[in-house]
Amino acid sequence: MIRRIAVALLFAGTLPAGAQIGRRSRQGAGADPGYWVGLSYGYVSGTTIADESSATTWQFGYTSQLRASLEKTMQSGFTIGASAGFATAPLTYVSNTFSGACAGTCAANANITQYMAFLRGGSGVGFHGMYSIEAGMTEFSNFRTRDGNASLAPTNAKYDFSFGFGAGFGYGFTQASEVYLGQQWDLVLHPQGDNAGRSTNAPRISTFRAGFRIGF
Repeated sequence: MIRRIAVALLFAGTLPAGAQIGRRSRQGAGADPGYWVGLSYGYVSGTTIADESSATTWQFGYTSQLRASLEKTMQSGFTIGASAGFATAPLTYVSNTFSGACAGTCAANANITQYMAFLRGGSGVGFHGMYSIEAGMTEFSNFRTRDGNASLAPTNAKYDFSFGFGAGFGYGFTQASEVYLGQQWDLVLHPQGDNAGRSTNAPRISTFRAGFRIGF
């Protein structure tokens, strides 16, 4: 009888501990989703590009970028993905010629599109840090006067290899939904040469970005 009572008391004493272990395992059992889709809005800094082929200079002002992304989870907190970002940027267009649609200097617009592959680290419920590295192509196209009445050189789209890194922080509402803020710095390898024929440094594009991701 005493032995049976001792065994019963020992068994009853292990129940709370077992229940706690079970609760902890369920709380930590959440896994990252297999894929993510995201959308973000970015504030893009101005930059100056001296286009060697057209002998023009593009003095871009600040603009906004809309970016969509698709990611695949490789392991917990680590994804590989692809993105496409679109922007219409204002610029001061400087040309050597004093004839045609833009004589010397004029106000203009151009499209800037980025197609990037990237690696991203950082995810989880609550606040967490995030970092990324990316590489791909930056396209400059559709140069036109600010009023839209005339096209400007170059008339063909320019594609330049670009790469960079980013950092920021996110907040996960669940294991499969989060918002984030981050800063991205990209180097654009555009063939450079100013109006006097002198080479210049490769331009840099900085983007402050806010967005969200949803996993599935």
